[in-house]
Amino acid sequence: MGIEEQVLNILDIPIKEMGYNIVCIKKDTFGSQNMQIMAERIKDQNLDISDCVKISKFASVLLENDESVTFDFGLEISSPGVDRPLIRLEDYSRFMGCKVKILLNKEINDKKKLSALILGIKKNNIIEVEIDDKNLLIPFDYIKECRLIPQL
Repeated sequence: MGIEEQVLNILDIPIKEMGYNIVCIKKDTFGSQNMQIMAERIKDQNLDISDCVKISKFASVLLENDESVTFDFGLEISSPGVDRPLIRLEDYSRFMGCKVKILLNKEINDKKKLSALILGIKKNNIIEVEIDDKNLLIPFDYIKECRLIPQL
């Protein structure tokens, strides 16, 4: 189990009980010892600075008191932002009708980068999208990264 998954297992339920969803957890790969936690309020999917402070203090206490945590890092709490990453399969249902940028880990139609409109989820974890007025089916496990395209 990776560090991110371990932290998610410790924090997910207690943070939900506070009224927040953890969107994703990422260990900084640029040499710092920071762990980024993207979160949002369950009731309205927003997050402000006071929410970040609450989550940071609460998460710090939980992680410091958990004996399975044997690594040292700083916490960075943030909102997912306007270009929110779609991490879980249910994110694709929630953001159906939205435009996204998708990076694939396997090519489909000779492409690894796509801009698409989410149409829905089919059986067997297949994401249906529209690209240039054509529908495309993408297995969820082919998606390396997916982010909303901000609608300004």
